[in-house]
Amino acid sequence: MGARNLVWLASFPKSGSTWVRSFIGTYLSGCDRTDLRLVFEYSRSESRLADFARVAGKPVQELTRQDIDTHRLAVQEHLSSILGRRVVKTHNARLDRDFRPLIFSRHTRAGVYVVRNPLDIVDSLADHADRTLDDVIRLLNRRSHVLLATDLHAEQYLGTWSHHVRTWARNKEEFPLLVLRYEDLHADPVAQFSRLIRFLDWDLDGKRVRRAIELTSFASLKRAEDASGFAEKSPVARSDRFFRHGRAGRFREVLSAEQQAQVVRDHGAAMKMVGYV
Repeated sequence: MGARNLVWLASFPKSGSTWVRSFIGTYLSGCDRTDLRLVFEYSRSESRLADFARVAGKPVQELTRQDIDTHRLAVQEHLSSILGRRVVKTHNARLDRDFRPLIFSRHTRAGVYVVRNPLDIVDSLADHADRTLDDVIRLLNRRSHVLLATDLHAEQYLGTWSHHVRTWARNKEEFPLLVLRYEDLHADPVAQFSRLIRFLDWDLDGKRVRRAIELTSFASLKRAEDASGFAEKSPVARSDRFFRHGRAGRFREVLSAEQQAQVVRDHGAAMKMVGYV
């Protein structure tokens, strides 16, 4: 079966997983300054085309969608063998729209799912993707929703926000899973990030947790992006930045009552499952 070393860090886009990756990198490295490069040093995307090319034995330029589907398990086995303490970032749902697995348990030690109120995702994703609020509300309810392939990454299947949440948060039988709500991370970061460290069975150092939280506060990350940029910023972002507002509950200022009601109509059951309604 091979080693079960993968630790997934999964989220729907613009749900706060980059913040968690930054905290993990700062905590594990013991770095005493805000350094956005740690986001990439202590996490790795499971959709990197270079990994698929390696296991498929062909150049990146020749990879097909069938190659990606065929070699997904082999890529996850490869990552399990090399990652050490790094986590594996994904925006994939655990199952595609035909309920075929995209995330395999046989090489997985644990998973962390970062979830955010979809009402706040609407505004954040609208800026990130340069779409209208109504466009994004429809996008969050689109079964065929994918992150398109790039020169570096394979396509990732999201589906609806509700499908994404259910495939991750409801499936805790195959491997241990911790669900972290973005809003709880804001309200009590020491308690929530300490939960994360304990869940992953890493040595818990309270002083180090508090220092890592300080260095990866939203204000700190925003200043670091201002100083040196950030590779994950969308080239079409209207604000021309990745770390924009970061507040929980901002939807009350930007979404109309009807827009809020539409999101709840679309996703009320899944929102209730994770405590948003």
